[in-house]
Amino acid sequence: MRDGTSETDATAARILVAARRVAEEFGLRRFTMDEVARQCDISRVTVYRYFPRKDELIRALVLEELRLFTEEADKVVRGETTVDGTIVVGVRFCVGYLRGHAVLNRLLRTEPEVILPHLTTSGGPVLAMATGWILEHVRREIDVAGLAIPPEHAEPFAELLVRTVISLVLTPGTLDLDSDEGWERVRRLYVAPFVAMLRRDG
Repeated sequence: MRDGTSETDATAARILVAARRVAEEFGLRRFTMDEVARQCDISRVTVYRYFPRKDELIRALVLEELRLFTEEADKVVRGETTVDGTIVVGVRFCVGYLRGHAVLNRLLRTEPEVILPHLTTSGGPVLAMATGWILEHVRREIDVAGLAIPPEHAEPFAELLVRTVISLVLTPGTLDLDSDEGWERVRRLYVAPFVAMLRRDG
């Protein structure tokens, strides 16, 4: 993607918005640069000037969606004052956001063979990206709350949270994840005792 003026950035942003609509409407197998150009109302040549290949545009779209997601998640957990509250509110937001994500749901419904490997057997890159983001929050909670998590275990703990979110998004279960009462039960019965144990160990 080209660097440059605000006009250049605005055109790239328009292309990404159109790309999101195309992915939601057609999936990835039928995703074409021509359709992106049509929905963006610019020439095909202009689309290729910013994103020379289809896979580059899809990668840019994924990164933009990840940026929007993490920005919103950061805002949600910022006001929490307890570790267990931060974990539950953060996990709840992530699960709800991903379950309601139009493109992800479109792919899970119509092209599971395309998207599921990126979240399971070939999910290393996604897992690494998400773990890196969560790790910043985990390290902050360790410092602020004095949790007895050795530095070398902070990343595995962050990875555990990411794997929990992915599992809750992909696999239905018996947990009540659709009500405030259900999430409060998760916090009280599972997360709060775990956090308390970490503090006692310290």
